[in-house]
Amino acid sequence: MPARRHASAHSHTRLCTTPPGVTFGGIPLQSRPHVRPAIDRFQAVWRFFSNAFRDWDQTASFVPSSRFLVDAIVQGAALSRARTVVELGAGTGTVTEALLAAMPADARLFAVEIDGPLLEATARRLPDPRLVPIHGSAADITALLAAAGHHGPVDAVVSCLGMSLLTPDLRRDILISSIAALSPNGVFVQYGYLHAKVVVYSPVRGWSRFNLQDYLRGHFGQIKQQRVIANFPPADVFVCRQAVQ
Repeated sequence: MPARRHASAHSHTRLCTTPPGVTFGGIPLQSRPHVRPAIDRFQAVWRFFSNAFRDWDQTASFVPSSRFLVDAIVQGAALSRARTVVELGAGTGTVTEALLAAMPADARLFAVEIDGPLLEATARRLPDPRLVPIHGSAADITALLAAAGHHGPVDAVVSCLGMSLLTPDLRRDILISSIAALSPNGVFVQYGYLHAKVVVYSPVRGWSRFNLQDYLRGHFGQIKQQRVIANFPPADVFVCRQAVQ
């Protein structure tokens, strides 16, 4: 369901890049060679699109999010004073790029993605020193951040994962992981497609329905909703605070 797809089925493979000298895909993070952004963008979008055919439950969409949805996500995250942000499901980097544009110059964005080649293409396209690409599962946020050199709470977790297609156990683990990583005043942003309230299809589990807002109410005391009709398909963005521990 997201700007990318799902970046979070359980994985035991982690590849983090962060301090000087650490590499991603064999390329030093601080000295990535210049590669034409259009080529990397095409590679990322093509892999995203092809992944939708191979693993719909992980991708949950054939196309990246529209600028209307991206704007609503970024506004909801309220990043003007953020210092540490986590993105779940970096995908093609559509949301990643917008988050970086809204973040302070001294902030850091830890972008978690389960698809290594997709993450590598996005990281090459966005050679921002504030970006720390992390290959791994969104259910393991605290461990992944620690491996990347960050210890302590984060200001925001922005999820681009298709919650409606995740297994109940994985969905729960991701929410628990996100809440554990957030500061007491932190914000969790998640969007979901409107049609999932009525019907959603999984090649593995068949037809079902999923009410994201009701699900989030069990984890957060304050939820604000913004509907984005202009996106395809239409979506709701939920800005969640006051996590229930």
